[in-house]
Amino acid sequence: MPLGASLLPPTMASATEFYNNVTLKSPIMSVKVFMPAFGDLSKENDYYTGSRFEHGSMIGDVMYGDNKKVYGRGLWRTPHDPTWPESGVGLASEFGCGDNGQTCIGKGDITNGVLGYDTARAGEPFLKIGVGALIKGSCPECVGDENGDYKFNSPYKFYRTPKWSLLPSPGSNEVTFLSEESIGDYGYRIQKTARLDGNILTVRTLLSNAGKKQFTTPWYSHHFFSGDDAPVGPGYALDLGLSEFGLKAGTAVFKQPGLGSWSGDINEYVNVTLAKDGSISMDFKKAIPDGVRLKANFLDENMQTLTDGSFTIRAPNGISVYERIPELQTQSRNPFIYAYNVYIEKGTLSPEPLLLLYLQPGETTSWTQHLRFSSLDKNGATSFVSMISNKAFLPDHPGSFGTMFLMLVCCSVTISLYTRLSGSRRRLGHYTPILDHPLESHNGEIIPLV
Repeated sequence: MPLGASLLPPTMASATEFYNNVTLKSPIMSVKVFMPAFGDLSKENDYYTGSRFEHGSMIGDVMYGDNKKVYGRGLWRTPHDPTWPESGVGLASEFGCGDNGQTCIGKGDITNGVLGYDTARAGEPFLKIGVGALIKGSCPECVGDENGDYKFNSPYKFYRTPKWSLLPSPGSNEVTFLSEESIGDYGYRIQKTARLDGNILTVRTLLSNAGKKQFTTPWYSHHFFSGDDAPVGPGYALDLGLSEFGLKAGTAVFKQPGLGSWSGDINEYVNVTLAKDGSISMDFKKAIPDGVRLKANFLDENMQTLTDGSFTIRAPNGISVYERIPELQTQSRNPFIYAYNVYIEKGTLSPEPLLLLYLQPGETTSWTQHLRFSSLDKNGATSFVSMISNKAFLPDHPGSFGTMFLMLVCCSVTISLYTRLSGSRRRLGHYTPILDHPLESHNGEIIPLV
């Protein structure tokens, strides 16, 4: 194949699918990556043009085999409005801590994903990382408080059209977006690559400080997770890659920040259990009704907690997703774990490990979401074996090599399924400790984890 042909991006979906997207495919599964707006934000076929989530992070509609779907769109904020801040899909991610205010909890200047907000006056621009330049005071909740705190979930008007570009890809199983924005002394460059190999989806993010001032911000992927658009309730389960110590087995510690105001009591709907090794599991005992929202904050700073930011989430249709972020296990200086939240509604079960990123001018950091999809029921295993026996895996000519290859693959699948079914708990040796001391001094300011 000529080099030029190998660098062509995946084929964009036809207009009949309405929202511009590319579909990454493997013999096992497929994933839709919805395109950010390239130019005018008013086009009706752009999936997300809101002011909260990264425009390049709309990755969902995962089809495993022929008929099992996770990270779908059927239950979340329907009918879909591309301009509404919450209208993300699947792995939609946000720079910030998912709360109001221009800064997040913690010592030092931890920005809520916004740059230049404090120095901008009403009507002037500021940056939301991964979104673009917004106008201060332009959101509906800002009326009468135009110079007040940043409102993370209220739609801001854009100061200018965000600048996104599609980079060349090495093959049809990968797509990369690039965006760069700057205002005054602040600027950022973000590059996002989604790649599908077999049953492994990786989403790699590179973030650069393109301005003249350092910044520190949390980041998280919301994980709008459901299976076959089935409402969240019995049949869903979540194992957190997180351990708490010094507690009586069976009793996990977490906070419910909205309890009594906007949030219901998670204990009414979910059994949150603590195993002997300190690991935490969540199983549903009741369906989540319309209008009920639940949120739990783990990582209590008053106790010893270990985590590598991973989790395993399961849907009633038998599909299981295990996510890890390998960079959190390297003990490198950037990124670190900032918080570990779980958000639940009828339409989503959302594990949200938050990273803390800090960048000096000209500095770049990166992290990778590594997601492994599998089917834990008999039908899923059968369909998987039948798919891997096609021409994508076997040689074109018959013979003993092809037969032997298929036998080896079948054995591998059996061992993998047995391992997943017989032990889902993470061993403590894989966890990264949560530091309880400052990370580093920047310009005389200490930036700790909380």
